[in-house]
Amino acid sequence: MQHPKFSFPFFNPAKKGPVTLVLCLLCFLLASPVSANKLQWAIDQAVKSGQTMIKLPAGRYELAPVNGSHLRFAGLKDVTIDARDVEIVCTETTVAVNILNCKNLRIVGLTVDYDPLPFTQGRIVEIAEDRKSHVIEITDGFPPADKAYVFKHAVYTPEGELRFGNYYRFQLEVLSPKRLRIFGLPSHVDGGEQIGDTVVVGAQHLNGPYIPHAIITKNSVGTVFYEVTLYSSPCFGFFEVASSESVYMNCVIDRREGRMRSLNADAFHSKHAEVGPKIVNCKAMWQSDDCVNICGDYYLVASGKGRKWRLLGNREFHLKPGDPLELVTPEGKRLPDAVVISVEKEGEVSAKDRAFFNALNLNQKVKNSMRAVYSVELDHDVDLPPGSVMASTKRKGNGFAVMNCTFGNVRSRGILIKASEGEISKNLIVNTHMQSIKISPEYHWLESGFSRNLVVKGNRIINPGREAISIKGVGPHPGHENIDVINNSIQTGVFPAVNIQSVRNGKVSSNEIRSMDGTLQTDAIEVKFCENFETNHEIN
Repeated sequence: MQHPKFSFPFFNPAKKGPVTLVLCLLCFLLASPVSANKLQWAIDQAVKSGQTMIKLPAGRYELAPVNGSHLRFAGLKDVTIDARDVEIVCTETTVAVNILNCKNLRIVGLTVDYDPLPFTQGRIVEIAEDRKSHVIEITDGFPPADKAYVFKHAVYTPEGELRFGNYYRFQLEVLSPKRLRIFGLPSHVDGGEQIGDTVVVGAQHLNGPYIPHAIITKNSVGTVFYEVTLYSSPCFGFFEVASSESVYMNCVIDRREGRMRSLNADAFHSKHAEVGPKIVNCKAMWQSDDCVNICGDYYLVASGKGRKWRLLGNREFHLKPGDPLELVTPEGKRLPDAVVISVEKEGEVSAKDRAFFNALNLNQKVKNSMRAVYSVELDHDVDLPPGSVMASTKRKGNGFAVMNCTFGNVRSRGILIKASEGEISKNLIVNTHMQSIKISPEYHWLESGFSRNLVVKGNRIINPGREAISIKGVGPHPGHENIDVINNSIQTGVFPAVNIQSVRNGKVSSNEIRSMDGTLQTDAIEVKFCENFETNHEIN
């Protein structure tokens, strides 16, 4: 099969051009913490004067947010912000950089951190006999106990390795500014925590609105992040929604010395992109969720017949007239695609709607977000039972690339893909507690969709907690198309190391799979529910 070829917009941060030296505007700010509106004002003035290359003076800027954003860039076109040797320190746990409706915005060299941090950490000093509660002594320099909240509880060994992540259901009791009791842990889960382990849990510091994530890019095209470094975030690191052709090059997400965690959630998360992101030569380590997630949204079928259907979703609806639609039954069977003819918002979900989706196998956060009802007309009759889903096949990050990156030391997945026409190649992925590479729609998150025309090649995977490479559908039916898994190197203690399901056309070939002691494994690949899929265990 032919695979997509990728090109990247040429970007030379050293390229000469019109430069606004904001030193005269900002040098007086370097000596003390500043309000974000002063830094924002200086950048805005440079843009208003027609400058397209804005050089910020080196330094460490402590910023206070304005209306929930520490920095906000809206409606910029063909602007480069050169922030090499610049670190912004966010003083509240809300978004650091909020990018809206921009075209060809480039951010170079910026470093982002938070103080106070969006998490606290401390050593376990007591564990209850039933193991459903423990007490931590908060480490010096981390937020006090009364700033902790119920979010992302993870456990690390005394050596700083991730032991368990995450507890999601628990309660907190402040015993003193330095002591925090964590109790009500789930009866069916034991993370194996021990006296002397370190616990990390979310912390909040807000005097105004909360906008999650470190850097948000929304409704923008061609945004480039070059050598941007993130050391902490209240949720995701880079979150893009309804944005296309983004490039992340030489970006770093990592923990600073003395910290167990970097970010509270995903490193790179893309939703609803018509043209997916290129993530190249980046590093994402120690965050508390996936390294990469590229996806769209499913919308839930409540009722309908023939061409007219009633869908449930959140208040941001990403189906438009002309969109090709992926249609999937509750059993995971994919029907032939349809096309959207018209879309109309009906109103809010009813009590009957809520009772319906509350009975489904959906994540509770997804259920909580279901608030709106939409009427959709299709180009032909279809037969879909309630609980089926629809998704645009063109708004899920197609054309993405994840190449030459280093990912790992996370409680979840390395690379999670629900998009098409893409490449996952030459990445190093280490110590993921779940799959290193997963290609699959996720019904319980209502994240679409099935993938086609992908190549997974030349990756090196070490010590995954589950399958090194997993390709799955929603049920025992083909749904993916044209996926090749070739020339990957895997060292693992989990077998099958490669699990491929629900693919029509493709191959798995020339992959080297070894156990953790280095023994070559020749029967470590499982293929199920596939059609016309070639399996070759030979190694080139």
